[in-house]
Amino acid sequence: MAKRAAFVVTAMVLLCACGEKERAALFPVRGTAAGLVALGGQAAAGYIDFAKPKKLEYRFETPPAVSPPASLEIEYTCSLPPSAETQTAFQLVLASGDDSWVLPMQSAFPGETPGDTGALHYAVPLAEPFAGRLSVSLAPVTASAGKKTRGAAGGGRFQIQSLAFRERWFGYYREDGETRHVFSSPFVYKNAEGAFVIEPPPFGLRPGSGLLPALRVFLAAGATAAVETGGRRFEAAPGISTLDIPAGMIGLHEGALVISGDRTGGFKLDYAALPPFPLPITADPGMVLAWPQQSWRTAPYEVFRWSQFPSLLIFDFADYAVQDRTLKRLAFFVEKAGFRGRLAADAEIADLHGWNAHDYRASDLARFFEAARAAKFPLLAEERQLEQILFNEGIIRRSASDIEAGEGGIISVSRESAAYLRSTFMVHEAFHGLFFIDADFRAFSRERWERLPPAGKRFITSYFDYQHYDITDEYLLVNEFMAHVLQQPLSQAGAYFGKTIASRIDASPWRRSVLPEKDGASDTWPELAAIFTREAQAFSAYVASRWGLAAGRVRQVNVRQP
Repeated sequence: MAKRAAFVVTAMVLLCACGEKERAALFPVRGTAAGLVALGGQAAAGYIDFAKPKKLEYRFETPPAVSPPASLEIEYTCSLPPSAETQTAFQLVLASGDDSWVLPMQSAFPGETPGDTGALHYAVPLAEPFAGRLSVSLAPVTASAGKKTRGAAGGGRFQIQSLAFRERWFGYYREDGETRHVFSSPFVYKNAEGAFVIEPPPFGLRPGSGLLPALRVFLAAGATAAVETGGRRFEAAPGISTLDIPAGMIGLHEGALVISGDRTGGFKLDYAALPPFPLPITADPGMVLAWPQQSWRTAPYEVFRWSQFPSLLIFDFADYAVQDRTLKRLAFFVEKAGFRGRLAADAEIADLHGWNAHDYRASDLARFFEAARAAKFPLLAEERQLEQILFNEGIIRRSASDIEAGEGGIISVSRESAAYLRSTFMVHEAFHGLFFIDADFRAFSRERWERLPPAGKRFITSYFDYQHYDITDEYLLVNEFMAHVLQQPLSQAGAYFGKTIASRIDASPWRRSVLPEKDGASDTWPELAAIFTREAQAFSAYVASRWGLAAGRVRQVNVRQP
């Protein structure tokens, strides 16, 4: 009996001696301080020889501290065996806990050049809690193929380059350098129409986390690019290199995202929290106009940073009343004839109209708040909140003795305006913002003003006087001239100046003399239509070449919604 026991112990020792030993993985593991332990030398080196495939098994010494939602991104290279039949008979499987994922053995989508994939990155969503164990194996696609696993895939090799814990993402994109890197994930596919689809799973997103989807689409040459989700369609303007849908624009449970068009060069969906109010949300003007009001961080208004021109803030107010409490006194101080440079009391301007949309440069904002500081003027709470936002963003600054101008400016629109007016106001005010921050644009606008034919200049100056602008301020005249010319599409310039505005002037008997000859048959003023159409053409060509904008358009993303 003793001899039998000794034999068993000896056999066990021999078996253990012949088994795989645990050792530290030789490839980098990023995003955690926990060490990765590999079972055996081949696992430590991170390779599978397709001729003699062996399962690679790993465990972490301690549970990795990973903030959910997270993805495990594996970077690897894969040289495929020459046989096409062999390539389709086997698949690489990454297993983690109860989840398993098929790793792409070449570029994830059609259109890539086989054999030119470089390094592949595949990001899988981690379940909570993460078990701390994972493996990679070469598995047959069908059960019958399992009999031929060993040696049947000769000539191929899989090599892990690194592992990394990342913030969760889904998508497909490339990074080209000395080595091409192709990034992809599960829950992404092409539909029957050839569009890319992302169907992100909801797991791992804890209620109350504040995390929301954010999508970036990388754009190539082509005609169209669009994203559809939640009943809305986001269309990219020509010439831009990315279509960005920031966190907050789409909800967690709006369903699949469908990315279509011939410009799609890649895309990445991840998750982010909105900044705390009143820090601005970075967004395109097209996104601002369509932003779900129920997603505003505070009911009275939302504040954004123009993504293309970060020194400009965009305020979207719930109604004119809130906008007036924030900006009306400022409007009179900066622009209104008879009030400029003076802090008007609430009672004095209560029955007077301010503006339905606004724009102010840093220097005028600094003058207003410095005047209020020096006079200890009782500003409203909304005005004080605006002042604090301006200080936070560096648009105005405190010096040793006063308040001075920083960089940038602000524009505003209101949800009380009809949709078509909101769009027009956004364009008008946005071009004012560019006028504030760009000296070359100001010089071009002044040149066009100085070359404006006398009939056009008399007419538009009278109209600005009619609107109660201070027409003694040439800076203001040039700025308003530019914005009125650019606020509508080029095709509408002739009718706007040659009929709409001219008719308003014609209705005022004592202003009628500034109008050139009227064409009775068409009830228009053709000379004005021709003058301002030429101006619109010149301005539109300038902003197109400079910034990729156009008359009637400052948004780079158009949002169509029910």
